[in-house]
Amino acid sequence: MDRGPFLERAREGAELIKMHIELGHTIRLISHRDADGITAGAILAKAVAREGGSFQLSIVKQLSEELIKELASERHRIYVFSDLGSGSIELIEKHLDFATVVVADHHPPEKSEFSTESHVLVNPVPFGANSVRDLSGSGVAYFVAREMNEKNRDLAYIAIVGAVGDMQEIDGTFHGLNLEILEDGKKLGILEVRKELRLFGRESRPLYQMLAYSTNPEIPGITGDERNAIEWLRARGFDPEMRYWQLREEEKRKLHDALVIHLIKHGAPKETIDRLIGDVVISPLYPEGDPRHEAREFATLLNATGRLNAGTLGVAICLGDEDAYRKARKMLDDYKREQIEARKFIIQNWGMADEGEHAYVFYAGRNIRDTLVGIAANIAINAGLADPEKPVVVLADSDEDENLVKGSARTTEKALAKGYHLGEALKEVAEKLGGEGGGHAIAAGIRFPKGRIDEFIRLFNEALARQVGEGKGSED
Repeated sequence: MDRGPFLERAREGAELIKMHIELGHTIRLISHRDADGITAGAILAKAVAREGGSFQLSIVKQLSEELIKELASERHRIYVFSDLGSGSIELIEKHLDFATVVVADHHPPEKSEFSTESHVLVNPVPFGANSVRDLSGSGVAYFVAREMNEKNRDLAYIAIVGAVGDMQEIDGTFHGLNLEILEDGKKLGILEVRKELRLFGRESRPLYQMLAYSTNPEIPGITGDERNAIEWLRARGFDPEMRYWQLREEEKRKLHDALVIHLIKHGAPKETIDRLIGDVVISPLYPEGDPRHEAREFATLLNATGRLNAGTLGVAICLGDEDAYRKARKMLDDYKREQIEARKFIIQNWGMADEGEHAYVFYAGRNIRDTLVGIAANIAINAGLADPEKPVVVLADSDEDENLVKGSARTTEKALAKGYHLGEALKEVAEKLGGEGGGHAIAAGIRFPKGRIDEFIRLFNEALARQVGEGKGSED
């Protein structure tokens, strides 16, 4: 990508924010409620506070026209959106034309820049970046903050936590401008990158739970069964109650080798095995055994706060609030229980999924919380329930509006190679159904009227068919 022009755009955004701080205006921050958005919001909040400015921060589920109208009614002089906003450029121009706006986002934008001079889009995609792997929302926020003040390089670890939460290193390694953030953190001694086992639970779970609860990848015969995990570990000379971080280096290598052999014996695909060992980011800012010590666990903690509608609690954790951290640890336990229940439900009821020519659609009703549909779609893929060359959409009834369903689509690199782009397909379908949709090629979301699920299934398959050149399909 063109690094220089992107950083110049980040500088434009930073200068606008600093100008409004100097004028004494409250910086109105709006960020997405997942780990990437929470860290992005925290980075910008910290950067504003360091310049002596005041801010008002909201962590939101999505950026709808209703929300933009509500924000407009507050009549702030400046609005800063992070990890969202790129898909709502025209609505922002329409309703926030009286204010300065900075959008610091990494999602594919509606258009490459704003028409209004007082609005700035800081987004790496128009400069050639891959939105899924080269830079996350927290990374964009980091570069804006770094342009505001060099001191903000010490927020590099928080930015990487967001990148991990956004699965920027899903193939086992970091790419693009994420590497520059890592280098900043390494130079300051606030993070390090190790090649280690990339399963969740390095810090906080005993080995048997780390294996039994593994869903990315699923470990055949072990995932979902604590008893089998304990027996498997004991048979190979491991204490099931040990934590991964407590193992000596030779013990880690022994465990890695045993898991690789196990996956090979059970016919796991090469890409799954390759992802097992990869980049793991840890930070000496937190003690070993603390979930914040490792980026994946930190990101999961933040995701839990967002999914349980307490995203500002997650921001407080990023800013060093220990009381907020203790509260979130309790929430994380509830969140992980919900994930386990969602996994059970989707595996036991996968026969309900509608398998079309190009996609699977699974409607869960109220059996899976609408904030867990993305995780559920990944579970279907990782558990081998779905053909890896077909995208998966999981739909659930909306918690906010009984007349709507919310869905998340997920797929694999193998499916993308065929030409699928989930974000574009869902955006197209949402417009036809009177809903809202969009996102990345590999992961995207939608919400639409509940009574139109059958139409959604048809239209989504038709949209995907057009993407891979298999007929025009219906245009109604």
